[in-house]
Amino acid sequence: MSKETIVPENLKAGGIIPYLVEPMGFVAGTYTRGMLLELDPTTLKLSKCIDETKFFGVLSEDIVVTAAETAMVYVSGMFYKSGVLKEEATDIEKIRIHGISKNIYMR
Repeated sequence: MSKETIVPENLKAGGIIPYLVEPMGFVAGTYTRGMLLELDPTTLKLSKCIDETKFFGVLSEDIVVTAAETAMVYVSGMFYKSGVLKEEATDIEKIRIHGISKNIYMR
């Protein structure tokens, strides 16, 4: 059994939901396109999603954040569950449910 290779073409699932992107600030770290992100409401900074209830968006580009960099984040759209990058401890079905109210859908 071979492991699926994640490539840009299998991140977006298409559909009629528009892909909206917003420039957002990040906590320092290394981030990869397709990574699921959560928002800290007190700092308004994004980081890797480790709490499904704080799911905010999907990263649209690779970025290494050392200071006050921003990156473009998908804040709506339809994505393949197998194409997004999530932390091992998170549940994609819980993220899928929390994304619906944000117009972020997982297929």
